[in-house]
Amino acid sequence: MFSKVIHTPGFLKSVASLAIAFIVIYNLVDLGIGYKFDLSLFIEKRFASDNLLRFFVANIGSGFVYGFIVTFFKFRSKIKQN
Repeated sequence: MFSKVIHTPGFLKSVASLAIAFIVIYNLVDLGIGYKFDLSLFIEKRFASDNLLRFFVANIGSGFVYGFIVTFFKFRSKIKQN
């Protein structure tokens, strides 16, 4: 079932779109709650040279995991219904 789901047309496109949406929404919420919409402080803390790689790896990794899990269960339920 796993292989059938991940080879369904449109699966990877859906994973990527959900990952991007998750990353954008997460960073907007973090900007609002953690930095009280102070964009200069957010950029200073998030894009500091020692945290830059960690920032991108964490965002891309968490976005991919979220997108994969949600898309997998969505496509799996669609396949089970058919």
